[in-house]
Amino acid sequence: MSKKRNIFKRAVRAAAITTAKVTLRPREAPLPPREEIRKVLVVKLWAIGEYLMATPAFTALRRLFPRAEVTLLTGVAAAPLAAAAPAFDRVWTVPEELFVKKRVGKLRRLRKRLAREKFDLVVVFHHAWEFSAFAAWTGIPNRVGSDRDGDGFAHTVKVPHLERRHQVEEYFDLARACGSPGDPGPLTVVPGEKAEAEAEHLSREPPFADSAPVLVAPGGGVNPKTRMEAKRWPAERYVELVDILKADYNVALVGGPSDAALNADVAAATGVADLTGKTSLPALYLLFKKAKAFIGNDSAPMHLAAAAETPTVAFFGPTDAKVNGPWHTPALTLTHETDCHPCYEDGYFPDCHHRRCLAAITASDAASRIYDFLDSLDAGC
Repeated sequence: MSKKRNIFKRAVRAAAITTAKVTLRPREAPLPPREEIRKVLVVKLWAIGEYLMATPAFTALRRLFPRAEVTLLTGVAAAPLAAAAPAFDRVWTVPEELFVKKRVGKLRRLRKRLAREKFDLVVVFHHAWEFSAFAAWTGIPNRVGSDRDGDGFAHTVKVPHLERRHQVEEYFDLARACGSPGDPGPLTVVPGEKAEAEAEHLSREPPFADSAPVLVAPGGGVNPKTRMEAKRWPAERYVELVDILKADYNVALVGGPSDAALNADVAAATGVADLTGKTSLPALYLLFKKAKAFIGNDSAPMHLAAAAETPTVAFFGPTDAKVNGPWHTPALTLTHETDCHPCYEDGYFPDCHHRRCLAAITASDAASRIYDFLDSLDAGC
């Protein structure tokens, strides 16, 4: 997003919040006793990685309301991971464009559908003011959500936003606000029988039939809301790195449909197997559990590998590993420290023509640190 567009976005946001505050007249109020909450709505759309980082909070909410009916409202991207999740009794899937492009007519129909359900509580896993306003518009009486820079103005329970905390912790604050004790556990995925059969079939073929592979994802950074290729380590460096690693490890490429062209180029240059777009997300999770390690960018595959507790190597440039790094798994993050790192903020990347935070990491330096990391794991360190 350009600087000019970001300034315009912030101005529109300020005007919309002021108007919504006057119209909705939201008031803060404590939650009712837990036993009075019988129907819960959880709202989490957008990126797959964000969905995964919210799973410890989802698990906590399920434990907190064991007798309530819990419904997830999610987007098309994350729906395959949510389908078999035990945290939810129902999963409702809507196109992300309803909120991205502000499809007012479709949002009105969705609002009516939600209002008919008579939910007692909604927990909103989004910062944006639009979700706070939409939750209030549905008429759900108890609304819990983050209050970053006043964006949570319409929530009845506003959860303070603290800077530079891991996203898992921030999402878990929402569960804490509902009464959940303790700390977040690992990311969770329940793949389901279909994914298990798919993964079992793939594991009988190369590259898994040979030895536990190192799975590499050069792409990522694309979700239904935005494209963030600026998070990627340069493709030519991945070619160099794969050429080094394949002398000692069984290497294969993975990624989603949007990574197909990039990964095909890397595969053609290196001669390694390319599984890009050939697996569902739940099946890819199971393949990560069979892998020796994962290497990639700050992306959905990185978080999926972390959920599988696969040793993870991640390149971080504009984004902050302290906020979005691999959670609860052996991990190595690679960044070239600069005075401007991290620079990403709320969908905005400052104009940058050098990307030294990533471009200054050479393939040989990365390979050296990866070898040391994997050797230390083999040695049980």
